[in-house]
Amino acid sequence: MKFELLRLSGKFPHAFRASSPPTFSWLLALTLAATGGKLAAEEIDAGDWQLFIDDHAVARSTGLDRVVHHPKSLGVVIDADQPWETHGVAPVHFLRKADGTFVGYYSSHWWVPNTDARSATINDMVYVDGAWRTRTPDARPQDRDQQYVEVGCYATSPDGVHWIKPNLGLLDAPSGTDWKKFPPFPHPTGSSRNNNAYSPFHFTDLGQHGNVSDPARHYAIQVDGHGYFAAEIPDLLHDPDWRKKLAPIDGTFSTRWGGLNFWDDAHHEWVAMVQNAVPHWLPSREIARFSSPDLKRWTSEIVLDPDADDPHEPNRYDEPMMLTPFHSEGVVFGLLSWFHGDRTTPDGGPVLEKNSPAVRARHQGWPWPTTDENPFVWPWARKGVNEMRITLSRDGGHSWDRTSSREAWIPHGTEQDSFDRLVITATPPVRVGDEDWFYLGVCDGDHLVSRANAQRTPYSRDRVRIGRIALYTQKHDRYVSLSAATQRETLVTKPFVVNGDALHLNVDATRGRVRVGIAELRPVLTLKDTTSSTAPHLLEQNVLAGFARDDCRPIEGDGIDEVVQFRNGSSLAALRGRTVVLFIELLDADLYGFQVK
Repeated sequence: MKFELLRLSGKFPHAFRASSPPTFSWLLALTLAATGGKLAAEEIDAGDWQLFIDDHAVARSTGLDRVVHHPKSLGVVIDADQPWETHGVAPVHFLRKADGTFVGYYSSHWWVPNTDARSATINDMVYVDGAWRTRTPDARPQDRDQQYVEVGCYATSPDGVHWIKPNLGLLDAPSGTDWKKFPPFPHPTGSSRNNNAYSPFHFTDLGQHGNVSDPARHYAIQVDGHGYFAAEIPDLLHDPDWRKKLAPIDGTFSTRWGGLNFWDDAHHEWVAMVQNAVPHWLPSREIARFSSPDLKRWTSEIVLDPDADDPHEPNRYDEPMMLTPFHSEGVVFGLLSWFHGDRTTPDGGPVLEKNSPAVRARHQGWPWPTTDENPFVWPWARKGVNEMRITLSRDGGHSWDRTSSREAWIPHGTEQDSFDRLVITATPPVRVGDEDWFYLGVCDGDHLVSRANAQRTPYSRDRVRIGRIALYTQKHDRYVSLSAATQRETLVTKPFVVNGDALHLNVDATRGRVRVGIAELRPVLTLKDTTSSTAPHLLEQNVLAGFARDDCRPIEGDGIDEVVQFRNGSSLAALRGRTVVLFIELLDADLYGFQVK
């Protein structure tokens, strides 16, 4: 919030120049005249929950601490324990049905070492002559880390913690694993349809997470490089012809990675958030915003990249890995996958030779010349660890606030083989009671698996890291709080117009208490009534009758939706249409957000 300076032009009236101080009515009249009848203050919309991931709702927070709260880890809930999951598993979409059961769509990957496969899908592979082979050899340079096959998988759970992988009988997949043929890489053997696999497709719930109200566009579905809108998730369990029933869109989803995340009302365009605008990582990984008004004309821009405040020592070179956006509370939240790269290792990749002819000839793509020592064209920072951070955007993804995203929301494991050494992929939360449940992709080792030398030797001689799906829970919207310890402190909010009947707080006051006062937004006289001021902390002089802090019944509990009550029965309904500010007093308590409804 910016309270603008009042610039008064011309000469003051005679009465104002008199030896006696000006009256409040004179000051107020001049203030309103200078601002077109209104105080020059930008208002917030308290009809949406105002959270403290950023300072959007904060006018003054002196004495308070901003605390990023870590969700509770329930550990691995979907393990990579099948022959078609030897590389690992990662979340795609998780939901809770009306009857309380959980459904999980996830991707699994299985190694096919020493083949010409490169990031293949099950549709690229065939089991013939006792071995899994590519239908058509991949012409791209081989990368041992990408010698895997992706397949979609389906799981169910009665409680969201214990998961069942039902036998779908839809696709052939490996039925066994040989760990001795190419150690430490597992080699797939046999073929069977006794699995939970399906031909992979990816989708986004635009209705719940993408700001889309059209029921026909509830889901954005990506299948075999084509985009579709649909009212429901395809019934892949019971309908073998589900692909034929998808209606193609007139255009394409994002021209990089083929995804679609949300509709931006303010700019009237579809948006996808993608790692990098082009397929290389120079000068670092970054987050690109792809947008299109009609799914035909696409533009991209870089919207989040490392800045001068991010660590950039060679052994800890920070950069964003990915960003998973979802619409909620009138903003776009971002689950920000954040990478700490180790650039001290020669396995980071070939050194850039800026003046080489091979580089000058490349306008896009991997801009390194190959050498005998480093025959594989890869950028810096293959090796490193990864954590998850929280951020948000208030302008449709054009900019992302860094207030709370300079530290881990979900930290990575400390050991080389911690199950969460990489906390790397995310899906939007599933609401369960008063909690948000996050199913995230984790790995038990550094990024990536093999070195960038000519032999492509693995980092570890006795194992390769495996991806799994872990569950993290937190109370709803409790990403960040403003916290007070044993000294009483007061948050002053930015002004808003009252358009509801009650004030609600997301708060934990079980150690102390919280009280609220409500004041009208109008200037106060200072300095012996000579100066009109809108300093936030002074506005409590305009406290409204019945809404002082002493009128407030102290909140001493823990709830995501605590209703503020006043002793005399005063209701915010009486303040409808008035512009007010809140004075929220905290004593040994955490405040996560507020809303008027």
